[in-house]
Amino acid sequence: MRNDLFQEAKRRIDRRRMNQQLALSGRLDEIGQKIPEVIEVRRKLAMTSAEISKLILQKNTDIAAGIAKIEEVNLQLQQKEKDLLRAGGYPEDYLELKYDCPLCKDTGFVDGVRCQCLKEEMQRLSIEDLNRASPLKTSRFEDFDLSFYPNETDPETGQNPRIVMERVLRYCRQYAENFRTDSPGIFMFGYTGLGKTHLSLAIAGVVAKKGFSVAYGTAQDLLRRIENEHFGRVEDAGTLETLLASDLLILDDLGAEFDSPFNKSTVYNILNNRLAASRPLIISSNLSAAEIEDKYTPRIVSRLFTQLVQMRFIGQDVRQLRRQRELERRKNR
Repeated sequence: MRNDLFQEAKRRIDRRRMNQQLALSGRLDEIGQKIPEVIEVRRKLAMTSAEISKLILQKNTDIAAGIAKIEEVNLQLQQKEKDLLRAGGYPEDYLELKYDCPLCKDTGFVDGVRCQCLKEEMQRLSIEDLNRASPLKTSRFEDFDLSFYPNETDPETGQNPRIVMERVLRYCRQYAENFRTDSPGIFMFGYTGLGKTHLSLAIAGVVAKKGFSVAYGTAQDLLRRIENEHFGRVEDAGTLETLLASDLLILDDLGAEFDSPFNKSTVYNILNNRLAASRPLIISSNLSAAEIEDKYTPRIVSRLFTQLVQMRFIGQDVRQLRRQRELERRKNR
């Protein structure tokens, strides 16, 4: 993964430790004003190591007995501090240094190995980098206008587009509101301009607000990134690892990518890995079911149509209808 992502992640971890140290300093000042006896106890505790060093340097001294006595006094002082804090209405551990990650104590490393908290911070940075140019905040459920979908039977499907899309909208809302890291995946397909990207982005917006990590991108862009990193054309930013590890992955416009063995293999890898790990993903495609079967391998087709919730979008191109409505509105001004 790129060195700049590691450096920024390490800076964030260091900042957490500094914030905790500043918070402790503030608590010490507070206790110094309200319970000064506690500060005196802590001063005596701080002298313990110096007393042990002095004891070791002394000749003809029973060092073991001396250390045992110092340790006994030390324990008494620790208990006195706890008693004073409790009597003053504070928790016993009020003056202990807290850590966001107790495992590495906010250093980012455990026994010289990167801690999980550092890896997760790098993952968050990678997702931020991936989504920087994406339209994640541009679509909301409230803006999905069902009036653009004909309220009459569609001759091609024999279904009422408005009723179908009302069900789709309802499901997507519920999916976003009840999202979990083991939620089922969704496969949205149908002609272009029917709202697949809109609803997948609306889901992403709600899920991201809940604190889950969301990775979004078009199949064409993401697969190009992965290919360039894989073959060393650009510095490895860990794009594939990011897509596999994010809480929710949205792979938009599947089928628009360049047709190559590498891309097909990568699509299968992403799909298979996330399904095996029970990590949800939303895939959208403008291809018909027949076109998907022609383009992809049976293993990919099988997973798309049997292991994801299928949503077929029907109706007329909403983008064109929206432009027509806007033109008519301007004419009638």
